[in-house]
Amino acid sequence: MRRPSFAVVSAVGLTALLRAAPAAGQDVRARGVDSLQVRANLQSRFDTTTVDEEPSTEWSLRRARVGVRMFAAGFIRGDVEIDVGRGRARLTDGYVRLSLGDLRVQAGQFKRPFDALELTSSRELLVVERDGSPRGARGPTPNGLVTDLGHAARDIGAMATLRFGGGSLSLAGFNGEGDNEIESTDGKQAVARVELGLAGGWTIAGAWSARREEVEDVLPIPELTEGVWRNAFEGAVTIGEYAEPGWKALAQVMTGDNADPDVGGSDDASFLAAQGFVAYHVATYRTPYLIGIEPVGRIGWTDPNGDVDDDEATLWTAGVNVYHHERVKTQLGLDVLAPAERDAEAALRVMAVLGF
Repeated sequence: MRRPSFAVVSAVGLTALLRAAPAAGQDVRARGVDSLQVRANLQSRFDTTTVDEEPSTEWSLRRARVGVRMFAAGFIRGDVEIDVGRGRARLTDGYVRLSLGDLRVQAGQFKRPFDALELTSSRELLVVERDGSPRGARGPTPNGLVTDLGHAARDIGAMATLRFGGGSLSLAGFNGEGDNEIESTDGKQAVARVELGLAGGWTIAGAWSARREEVEDVLPIPELTEGVWRNAFEGAVTIGEYAEPGWKALAQVMTGDNADPDVGGSDDASFLAAQGFVAYHVATYRTPYLIGIEPVGRIGWTDPNGDVDDDEATLWTAGVNVYHHERVKTQLGLDVLAPAERDAEAALRVMAVLGF
């Protein structure tokens, strides 16, 4: 007998949940639960690429996520979110959080507190793609490199966050394997992040990530295998609120070890990456079907190995976000990735975003 796929089972389960939910986005009521909220994030994208080996145009369901958020006893929160976009089903978030006054403790699968751009929800990104790399292009980008090195994006672990005044301090530990992966190398990872709010709406942040990697010494024998810690550091500054009128900006610098030859690294090599975003939101509430227009620009630069010449790449992005509703927008963006030793590649992208 043929077994149903995980995607089919997930879809049936989520459909049943949505049918049980009251209309107009009201909370679902359940025994012992203060509130149960259904959330969704749907992003449909059309993109082009100048890479010869790739199809020149493509429609894709970039994200199709449905999640449930539960609150109980005034201090317990649980999140479960599944993504069935891009032709596959996977768990994105799944964690329990306890809010104990100014201290929050959570465990499960969630984003590591590293890379300010990665920590921005996909619903609220100023650009179509965080990475910005055209489909099929070869060349490093800031977000792509730190993700490939295992410092950013989701993983399984635990985190404690202490809030104080206008800031916060987060300390976390993870398997270091990435999302939806079991521990296989006994590597482990530690991450720390501090954020401080400043006058005028500015926020500054600093983060440190350390991943323990198993390194074989001459022969692949357990007794001759040692653990080596690979470090990465980030400094970031931001201003502006999502979908609010006025200026928005993000600037970040990231550096650290890169011993991964798959992304241009080598023994004792270090990487350096920096990027900046600027956008200005113009409110247009009296225009039919339109509440705001937001031009945006980005420039990024990535050097995966400071010991190698001409391996760096520059990333340019120009775009505009058109807001039809506080939960619906259309994004248009042109990304150009220019490696030092290869031809530049470009991608034109249009994406419709619905988030609630």
